[in-house]
This record gives sequence, structure tokens and C-alpha cells, in this order.
Amino acid sequence: MKILELSQDDDKGVWPEKIGKADWKAGKYLEKILSDGSFYTLCGNKSRLLLLTEGQNLISFCTLAERDEVPDTDLTPWIGFVYTFPPYRGKRRIGKLIERAYSIAREEGHSCLYVSTDQPGLYENFGFTFMRTMKDANGNETLVHKMDIKTPDYSGILGRTVKGKVDRPLGSAHPEHPDMIYPVNYGYVENLIAGDGEGQDVYILGEDKPLSSFTGKVIAVCHRLNDVEDKWIATSDGRLYDKEEIRSKISFQEQYFMSELYIGTPADHA
Repeated sequence: MKILELSQDDDKGVWPEKIGKADWKAGKYLEKILSDGSFYTLCGNKSRLLLLTEGQNLISFCTLAERDEVPDTDLTPWIGFVYTFPPYRGKRRIGKLIERAYSIAREEGHSCLYVSTDQPGLYENFGFTFMRTMKDANGNETLVHKMDIKTPDYSGILGRTVKGKVDRPLGSAHPEHPDMIYPVNYGYVENLIAGDGEGQDVYILGEDKPLSSFTGKVIAVCHRLNDVEDKWIATSDGRLYDKEEIRSKISFQEQYFMSELYIGTPADHA
């Protein structure tokens, strides 16, 4: 899967037409305003269209916009036009686009991300919390949710040597999802409690055989945006992995969550 970010300066190509094939009237409206050039007039010049794709197939789409359906408000930016095509539903694929929107909003200096919806309880699954009921442009009530944008400090964690137990060794199956096979060792740091009240979970890289225990240095932290705990990534071979390598190795499980990856530097491992 690949995320495309289409902004005002990009050639939209075939994507508006594919958006228009959604079985949802808002998708057809989005196709119209993209095609006739009114999208940026309505949503703001810095607005973006985010697409989750697989080859030429469109999986999900949403917008990250300066303005949304709630008028006369200083709140910005907004997630909008959120849609996943039927064959891809049930795996929270839209979370990957919200994850990207969160990163863009943080880079642009925003403190919150907003979404307007008529579906109570939906966006809590993606890390949002209900803020208040407001009126949309048609005078109808809409539920406005927000997600606080944070930059955690992991300076006291990155580079730390940790020891622990491996309760899900390489090659084993997830206890609740037997189709998920662990391609790396996965365990927890002894005597350290995480946000979920259990031991601090760790992905252990650098081993090609199942382990029962581990000692390693923390090279990265996977900060989940829609969960109560972070996942640490440790290496037992002293090697520094780049972000793409780490994401590739932990994606078997993290693909179902929204997250940001904080990675250490060589100085953290000196």
C-alpha cells in the first residue's frame, strides 16, 4: 500500500474519477469540486487530498482541509470526506490516512486535528475524543471531535539497555489471531509497566531464531495514536535500523494501528 498526497499544485490524473465511483454521494461531490477546480476555493488553498492506494487501485481517501462543513469557526485543520471502498473495509485502513494527516498537521504547527461526523463512537477508534455538538452549513447538528497533536520526549528511552522475557517468539502465532505469525521476537521489559497496565512491550530485532529472553538497546519507539501504550523496538546486534526497515519489520501488527515512529541517533547508542 502507498499513500499519495495530492495538493493544489499536483496533476490529479485519474483519481477524481475513481473517487466518484464511491457508493456515497459525498464522494461524487468531492469528484465534482476536484474536477471543476472549486475544491480549494471551498476548503482552503493549503488543503490536501490523501489517497491510500495499491497499484492503480484506490483503497481509501480523505481530505485534510483548512475549512470543513462547520462555518464561522477558527478550528483548523479538518479531516473530511472519509471513505473506504467496500472490499477493503474492516481493517481500519483509513487510519493510515489519518495518521499521515496528523503528521502533516504537526509539521505545520497545529495543536489539534478535527473531524465533523454524524456517527457517534466511530472516530474514538482513531484516537479522537468528542468535543461538542455544533451546527453545519445547513443548520444541522454535527458531532465535532478532536485529536490533540503531541511531540513526546523519548530522550530517556532511546539508547537504553533493557532486559526482558519473550512471550511471543519468532515464528509463533498471535494468541487471538492465529493467522498473524510473528516474524520477529516480541516480549516485554521486566519490572516496567506500560500504559495498558501490563509489561512494556518490545519488538526485538537482530535475531533469526526464537528467543525466551533478551537483552538489547532501544533504537526506536512506536507511538500509537489510537492506543494507550507505546511499543519499543530494541536490537540485540548493535545495529541501527532506519525508519523504513523498522516499519517493515513491525508492520505485520502495527498496520492495524495509527502510529508515529521515533528513532534514535548514533549518539543514543554511543
